[in-house]
Parts: sequence; C-alpha cells; structure tokens
Amino acid sequence: MVALEILTEADVISCKSAIIFAALGFSLGGCTVVISQASFYPSASLAPPDAVLKVPDGYAATDTLLPLGDLGAVRTVRLDNPASETAIIYSAGNGGFVDSEGTSRMAARLAEVTGADIILYDYPGRGGTTLPPTIAAAAAFGPAMMDSLKARGWIGRGPAYAYGLSFGGAMTASLAQAGGLSGLIIEGSAADYQAVGRDFVPGLAKPFVKVRLDPALNAFDYQGYVVAARAPVLLLSGTRDKVVQPARMREFQQALEGGGIKVTFAPVPVGHGGALEAAEGRAALAAFISAR
Repeated sequence: MVALEILTEADVISCKSAIIFAALGFSLGGCTVVISQASFYPSASLAPPDAVLKVPDGYAATDTLLPLGDLGAVRTVRLDNPASETAIIYSAGNGGFVDSEGTSRMAARLAEVTGADIILYDYPGRGGTTLPPTIAAAAAFGPAMMDSLKARGWIGRGPAYAYGLSFGGAMTASLAQAGGLSGLIIEGSAADYQAVGRDFVPGLAKPFVKVRLDPALNAFDYQGYVVAARAPVLLLSGTRDKVVQPARMREFQQALEGGGIKVTFAPVPVGHGGALEAAEGRAALAAFISAR
C-alpha cells in the first residue's frame, strides 16, 4: 500500500536542475515542493485493483454505501465475527482500496490477532465513495462516520478501536474526534507532514529543495484530534521504514506524551506497512487490545 505519499518521485524530478547543479558543485537557487490537498487523496492517478476482498474464515461480510448526511456516502464493508463484540475500524494508506490484496492481508492479520469485527472503507473516488476529496471533508468525515456506524449497530456493542496505516493515521485521528474509542493504533504515520515530506528529498538535494505546506492543511489538526480523544495510542514503527522514518514516529510519540496521552511505542523490524507481517508487530497489537 502506498500511504502518506507526500512527495512523489515526480515532485523530486521537477527539482532536477537544483539536484544536477548540486552534484556539479554549483549553488544556483533551488525549488519549492508544496504538500497540498492532493497529497491526501491521489485518486485521479490510481487505477482500481484487479482483485476482490478476501473474507477471513469464520467471518461474514456486509458491503454497503454508508450515508454520511450532506458529506455523501462511503463504501463500507463490515467483516463480522459472531463471537466478538469488539470492533476495529481500519483506515488504509492513501493508495489503499478495500478490494486490494493489501487490504485482504491486513484483514486476515487483524482477524488472526484480535478476532474482532473489522470495518473497512474506501476513500473518495474509490469503490463508490462519493465524499469530496478535500481537507474539510477529511476533518468532517470522522464524527459523521462514527455516528453512522453506531446507528447501524456496527460499533457500540463492545470496545472499538481505530487502526490507521500511514495516511490512514490521519483518518484514524479524524475518527477519534468523536470520542468513545478504546484505543488508537497508528502504523507508519506522523502528524508533522513537513518533516515527513522533507525525508523524501534525496540528501544531495536537501539544501536546494524547500518543502512547504499548503495553508489549507491547517484545517486538519491530526495531532490535536488524537490528543483531544484522550485514548491510549499504540505506535507501530518499522525500523526499516523509509517512508515515515522511525525518527518521525519518535517525535510523534513525544508530542503525544507531552499532551498527556498514554503511548506504547513498538519498533518492528520491517519496512513501511509491514508491522503485522512480523511476530513483534502482532504481539504488540495483541497486548494493546488485551490490556484495554
């Protein structure tokens, strides 16, 4: 899954003159890369996967368009374990689809480790979801989604958790605004978009490339939403993650703890998005869920 893809290869190539001159020892200006709303939902450039969601053994699937009032509707799939009252709402990376092999693997791992009901959903422009791909809609999404899930009885019968991978960490924060979650699981994600974006710039080019945030992103308070939720947080950090590096997640941990949040930091010997493929990641998730 591609997740928090703030700077793409094309963004860096657009600065190729600065990089070339840097290699030659010249210092002829530089360029600015802007992290914008399009970094959140790059739907126009993504083709639907040639796959369908695989339902874990023992689970029953319900696939529906969930109405979120004036915001639109969200393609949502509930994987129900009749023996469980616990629910996990999973938010994929910004390249994620419900009908993808990556989501099927994640659903299988979540079922294996937790036995919980699993709620999956598609981002704007995917799977029939009609929400606008804007920062304002991303901020409004969480409370509206939680209300709709409660109205259907899909959450509220027992503990509910939100799990976000990379970009999905931001969407998990949006869900947390509504309160009432037993915990948040955030994998390979951090709230400092500018720092994460800067990590994408090759070392040679860093002096010549400026990373700037579109002011529109200020309307989405990722870190503030997590702090305000007052729920415990599990941070799963791949020690070989080159997308959201461990240093960024350590900074996120410190910021959350500074806001009074109980944080469990779990380093996992994997790259980006692979925490639940490792025994260490599965053990950390199992311990976090069982402790609540």
